[in-house]
Amino acid sequence: MSTPPPRRAQDNAGPPQVVLLPSESGLGTAQPRGPSRILAVAYGGGHIAMMLPVLRALRARRPHLSITLLALTTAARVARDAGETPLGYVDLLPLLSAQEQAQALALGRALQPGNTHPDIAEAETVAYLGINAWDLQQQHGPEAAQTLLDTKGRQGFYPLHAFRRVLQHLQPDLVLATNSPRSEQAVVDAASEAGIPSLALLDLFALGATPAESRKRASPPEGAQQSRGDPSAFVGDAFAARTRYPSRVCVLSESARDNLIAAGWPAERIAVTGNPAFDALNTPQTRAAGLALREVLGGAQQHEKTSGRPKLAHPPRGAAIAQQQSRVTLIVLALQPEPLHHAASPGRTGDPTLPERILRASIACVRQHPDWRLIVRPHPSQPAPPLPDDPQFRLSASTEALHPLLHAADVVVTGTSTVALEAHLAGTRVLQLLDSIAAPAMPYRALGVADAACHLIDLPLALTALLAQAKPRRAATAAGTAADRVCDEALALLAAHSAAVPATDTRAGPHL
Repeated sequence: MSTPPPRRAQDNAGPPQVVLLPSESGLGTAQPRGPSRILAVAYGGGHIAMMLPVLRALRARRPHLSITLLALTTAARVARDAGETPLGYVDLLPLLSAQEQAQALALGRALQPGNTHPDIAEAETVAYLGINAWDLQQQHGPEAAQTLLDTKGRQGFYPLHAFRRVLQHLQPDLVLATNSPRSEQAVVDAASEAGIPSLALLDLFALGATPAESRKRASPPEGAQQSRGDPSAFVGDAFAARTRYPSRVCVLSESARDNLIAAGWPAERIAVTGNPAFDALNTPQTRAAGLALREVLGGAQQHEKTSGRPKLAHPPRGAAIAQQQSRVTLIVLALQPEPLHHAASPGRTGDPTLPERILRASIACVRQHPDWRLIVRPHPSQPAPPLPDDPQFRLSASTEALHPLLHAADVVVTGTSTVALEAHLAGTRVLQLLDSIAAPAMPYRALGVADAACHLIDLPLALTALLAQAKPRRAATAAGTAADRVCDEALALLAAHSAAVPATDTRAGPHL
């Protein structure tokens, strides 16, 4: 196997695209130990947003690190936009034998209807669904695997066999993941089995898990396993309920640390670092971008028609902006899919039409106020919803920068989206809708994140009352960045692992 040309120190965009060789090809012969290797795995949304700043910080501190990023589903586009060259499930197919590949691809094609996304290539969709379904069959047999798929769909995925092969092939010195289940949980558990240190990033608060001694295992040994641990086995945060722990977990706050300890996690494995996805939230550049966006989005009432072209009114620039901000109210609606089942609401079934109902109610509410503007932000996994052809309504695609929008807004309305926390940290008011079956797992009002909370039927009154209140003051943020603090923890794990590994190994080379 040939070794690619050495990378320059400034080439921090990630490893070049690689093609994995079949697992039976072997891992190479013994050679002097090369640069430390990191395997990072992340799903989309807030998970890849946490991971990317950490990878940048690691490369800035250790330019010769070999980092392989497996960016799953919608994370792939985000990673490529950030300059990374991620792998996907389609790149893992060669780790299966020819017969296994055929089985996986057939399963993937059968599951493909209803499981597609415009940002994800068909080949990646088929590989993702197929390898996960194939893995379930290895764990439970065809009939039990099909029952899991019928009852849980993708939520039942736990590709432990696949990630055992990935780790055997890549032989990383450290695994990075987030608190997402499915692939990310599987790679952390596989790393624990193989004696490879792992670091997981926890995005929020780890609320509500019952103590370890009174709950079922969330990562039981294979053979006693229920797909990745049945989320209905406990009430509360699925990550907190795990009992197979990463070597280190980096958490948002002291309260998140306390919640994990209460759930039975060893205190020495927990580091309070903050969430790297929020590092750029309050930089001067982001605030300035928010002011500029506010002027654009809130300036419609200061326009006069002259010869068919918009013209700004005569007050000086600063006064005009002040009038715009006082007369136009910008409301951001952060949508998200509704789960069919959630551990926080046992026995209840989610309403898949809830996002559509929230959108219709929000549009109706805003129409009653000519000086209000509604900016709709769908979740990255959702298609863009249709909006009225009216300047009162605007779509903010997931490809647009979120943080300037949060600074521009007067209020953010959402259910359990992490956008609520980001808005809170930006100093913007937050109204939480409580209709989702996931709402009890994320009580933003009790946590001090939301300034008000209500059910959808009460949205007009609650939103009007909240906007009548003064904008709240927020506590100052800690110095430094969360990405750097997570980087410190990762490098400490690498150093300890490197000290325990012989000077020669049998790995195939730094870039496969």
